[in-house]
Amino acid sequence: MKIKLFALSLCLVAGLGQMHAQSSSKYSSSQRNEFRIGYSDGLTLSTASFWGMGIGDALVGTGRQDQTGTGVFGLGYRYGINRFRVGLDLGFASVSSKYDYAESKQKDIKETQLNFIVMPVAELTYYRKGIVELYGSVAAGIDLTNIKEKGLTEAGKAHADTKGRTTTDFAFQVNPIAVRVGNDHIGGFLEAGVGTKGFLTAGVSLKF
Repeated sequence: MKIKLFALSLCLVAGLGQMHAQSSSKYSSSQRNEFRIGYSDGLTLSTASFWGMGIGDALVGTGRQDQTGTGVFGLGYRYGINRFRVGLDLGFASVSSKYDYAESKQKDIKETQLNFIVMPVAELTYYRKGIVELYGSVAAGIDLTNIKEKGLTEAGKAHADTKGRTTTDFAFQVNPIAVRVGNDHIGGFLEAGVGTKGFLTAGVSLKF
């Protein structure tokens, strides 16, 4: 068994070495810097926020409605070396809702949650031909959340937390399937996965 594992390891190392040698020409590009602008559905973030609000409402007996989320607007930077890219993603999102205070018959307070996401990213390109490039990515970082309230009625103005509060949570994103279509200067991308930003991300990619 040990001999078989050793032989398999040798084959794997040899295969990786050959793949790396081929990648230096197949995946290399003179444009190593890449800037991205994108939009994500933000379903994971908004769903988690709404669940948290619902639990809080159940505990204190408040009612909530008009729950809306903007999705996640993103900015990103990548630096590429052959098949690999590393960089940073920034995300901005907003979730808002209205709720009543002390069983009021009208909604007294509007709560707004602003999310600022910072995640270092690593990517691997596993196929490139012509204008089509397939890759996968993994990212992990933090989600800074600021929550403020605005009173809509006299009762709401008296009890709203206008100063707000800020929390810090773990953020992540794993996109095993992603495609970029374009040349070495401009293109569009679509990423599918799961994480803080949601399930689908689309945007524009600029290389320089």
